[in-house]
Amino acid sequence: MTTKTPWDWSVWTQSSPAHRRVLEFLTLDLQNSPESVQELLQAIAAVETGQQPQYTRSGNAYYVQISLEQVSIENLLIDDESVEAIPLDEFKGAVLAWSCRNP
Repeated sequence: MTTKTPWDWSVWTQSSPAHRRVLEFLTLDLQNSPESVQELLQAIAAVETGQQPQYTRSGNAYYVQISLEQVSIENLLIDDESVEAIPLDEFKGAVLAWSCRNP
C-alpha cells in the first residue's frame, strides 16, 4: 500500500518568487472551483500535445500565459510587480496538487 505524500506549499513557495506567484494565482483566481482547475488542466494538456500553441487566462488578480516552454503570471492589481515565469511541468504539478487538496 502506497501513501501519497501531501504537497508542502510552504517549502515549495520558499524556492522562488515565481512559485509564490503560482500559489497566489491558485488561491485568488482558481479558488475552490473544481471546474476552473479542470479547465486549466485541459488547457495544459492541449498545449503539451500541440493542439494549441499557447493558452491565456485573465482572472480576478492574474493574467496567465501558458506555452510549452514556460508559464508566465502577471499581477493585474499591482502595476510595478514583475512578471514571474516557471517551467510548464512545475506549474502543472502545482495545479494537480491544488486539485487534490481538501478545501
